[in-house]
Amino acid sequence: MGDMHDIVTIDNRLQIVFEDLHLKYGNRMQEEVAHPLGNVPEGKLESLNALQAQFTNDPRPDKADLMCGVYQTQEGNPYVLPSVKLARQMLFDDPEWEHEYPASHLGEAPFRDMSARLLFGETSQIIKEKRIASMQTLGGSGACHMGARFLRMHYEPYQSNVRGKVYIPSETWVNHPNVFQAAGFETASLPYYDSSTHAFNFNGLDEALRQIPSQSIIVLQVCGNNPTGCDPSAEEWQCLAQTFLTKQHLAFLDLSYPGFVSGSVAEDCMPIRLFTEVGVPLLLATTYGKAFGLYGERVGHLCVPLPTAQAAARVEQQMKLMAREETGAQPRFGAKLVANILGSPRLKMVWEEDLRGLAQDLAARRESLKRELIKQNAPGEWGFVTSQVGMFLYTSFDPEQIIQLREEYAVYLQDTGRLSIAGLNAQNTAHVAESIAKVLGWHKH
Repeated sequence: MGDMHDIVTIDNRLQIVFEDLHLKYGNRMQEEVAHPLGNVPEGKLESLNALQAQFTNDPRPDKADLMCGVYQTQEGNPYVLPSVKLARQMLFDDPEWEHEYPASHLGEAPFRDMSARLLFGETSQIIKEKRIASMQTLGGSGACHMGARFLRMHYEPYQSNVRGKVYIPSETWVNHPNVFQAAGFETASLPYYDSSTHAFNFNGLDEALRQIPSQSIIVLQVCGNNPTGCDPSAEEWQCLAQTFLTKQHLAFLDLSYPGFVSGSVAEDCMPIRLFTEVGVPLLLATTYGKAFGLYGERVGHLCVPLPTAQAAARVEQQMKLMAREETGAQPRFGAKLVANILGSPRLKMVWEEDLRGLAQDLAARRESLKRELIKQNAPGEWGFVTSQVGMFLYTSFDPEQIIQLREEYAVYLQDTGRLSIAGLNAQNTAHVAESIAKVLGWHKH
């Protein structure tokens, strides 16, 4: 009763103070004193945010969401990998599981160690010689952000050239320019995609890399390119590595879809291992949101291979400072799930089978779309549907066609023309193909 009496007394006193202020100043309190945050301008988000809301409110029963960037079941539902279910149950059943802070600002040590071995290979010299500096991050966005911040502060070639640019392919993940610009960099575009062939433009990119200033920072995706679905071949990666070495560029590699292309993480990580082995300086930003289906757990990893263990230790000290300034401790749950899977031969085998299944399913959905497009006599050549890889198909449809698909047929693509293969299923593929055929046929005539 005493606590309640005290609260009532305080409320009464506040009411008296408020009434006195109101009598003394009247409406001037609101009219004359502007709130210091009252005029914050409206933020300009990407069109995808508005499109998702439009799709949600669309009442048409045959609507198709081909904008999503996550793997979905044939019913359009979220998918939890069997290996993740097993690891999660193991964690729940562990009587020693607690909720303390991680031992380091760098995140869960077992996660960081096993992730590095997965990405760079168990037999890698940089693993054996402890030459990788790394930190757990808040997903892939966090890894890119922390990597960009680190380079802004410590990349020596740009210390004397404050206007040094970060070069990003013109077709890229929509957030890449935002991240580097927010870190203080000016960004510039590189050619990447050839719309006439629906394929990777190797000659254009390689020539551009030779023309820009030496020791530039170059952002490239490792596999399952978002949004184009077009990756360099093994031979093209080797040529690009030589160009990087010749020009002394730094590679900022973004790995978001390991396993989604070939079904094998080791095979999809080949460019990382190639660049590391030949000595290209690089940062690697990785997310495990896709490969483990842990989208909302925000499990990311930033790795920096270095020439010596001493240099790696110094970089990790700088990483600790960045983590302390921004996030403090990293979340443990998702990282422990990944570490438990990678640390258990049985669970890792289940996970590898899960990934093969995802890759095969995406390839099958591509085949179904191509088959339906041909069946519907859709104008054009559709071989690129299956020559592109991973989760996305880059259609090269023009804005008018994309709008017509959305407004007349309830088929939602991103404004860039990116189509998510994961949004296709047995229920909507025929409708999507028929709609594309009608729109392209209408524009053709």
